[in-house]
Amino acid sequence: MRLLEWPRVMAGALLDGSVRGGTAVTVGVFDGVHRGHQALIGKILRQAPGCVPTVITFRQNPKKVLRPGEYRGDIVGLDRKMIIFEALGVELVILIDFSGDFSKIRGRDFIGFLKSRGSLQFLAVGSNFRCGCGLDTGVTEIKKLNPQTEVVPPVMEGGLPVSSSRIREAVFSGDLDKAALLLGRKVEIDLAGIAFRPKGGGLFYEARSHYRILPPPGWYSVNFYGSPQSGGTETEVLIEDDGVFIPSLHQADRIEFIKEPVSKCKV
Repeated sequence: MRLLEWPRVMAGALLDGSVRGGTAVTVGVFDGVHRGHQALIGKILRQAPGCVPTVITFRQNPKKVLRPGEYRGDIVGLDRKMIIFEALGVELVILIDFSGDFSKIRGRDFIGFLKSRGSLQFLAVGSNFRCGCGLDTGVTEIKKLNPQTEVVPPVMEGGLPVSSSRIREAVFSGDLDKAALLLGRKVEIDLAGIAFRPKGGGLFYEARSHYRILPPPGWYSVNFYGSPQSGGTETEVLIEDDGVFIPSLHQADRIEFIKEPVSKCKV
């Protein structure tokens, strides 16, 4: 999978013939890469044969940049998100560093850049997708600007659309089965790159300060992964208010929850 920064795209990096057939694109934050996001990615894989399936996303969630004090955390980190994209069949990811300057781009100009600089041939967006300064451009305008646009209906579960907000609330409340149902895979905490320190014969990962969401405190059965390529080893970990204690001195890449807490506790 190829990774490009937005400034390189604007400088013409995709106009060198490397994306013969053009790009089939979907755009979003993709927090968690849940079932709704997977439907969008599936659409660009199936609907535009011969095009390069491309995801445009953000290095940081724009909400974290605009309102850091209110931001409640990432479902997965950026590196883990890239691994999931590749496993789903994405061939190109374009990363945007959300900034004050980028936030001033009008939606119609953004779509124009995708066509003139991004070799856009097909675009898939969700029904509530909006882009541009002040979210000035919605799906009706986008379809006029780019007729080869398909609006993908939301994936429903329990009578409501699958969303990152629902997943986040399920994790916070400890309903990991519901969160896993919405994600389309088991709930995990991505620990790669997170600061850790020795504690009680193991390692404590300062997950909260790195904007990872955590379930309620308690001991949980998990699969422990030491690297992106390694197999999982079943163990128990302690979720605390501000991080994760793993009773092992082996560094963790991520943990994947197997079931509900073994025991809940206040720590």
